[in-house]
Amino acid sequence: MTKGFDQFRKFLGRLSVRSGYCVDCLSYLYGDQVETVREYLGETGMTCRQAHCGHCGEHKDIVMPLLPPDLMRHRISSVIPANR
Repeated sequence: MTKGFDQFRKFLGRLSVRSGYCVDCLSYLYGDQVETVREYLGETGMTCRQAHCGHCGEHKDIVMPLLPPDLMRHRISSVIPANR
């Protein structure tokens, strides 16, 4: 059972805007499956870019909750494959 999209949006609002997070870490921090987090991110229309994850430190595609429009490069769905 998932927590719901509205709760996910509230969760994103509590994250530090100074760092981005990879989908794996967002899934861990939120406490839900990676597939569910990808679905929620797709609904938000948030973007990602290559950088170091603020949680695990790995360099990969990360999501930045309040990324300024001039830094947005890709939509989540076009960068993160649905199946891993």
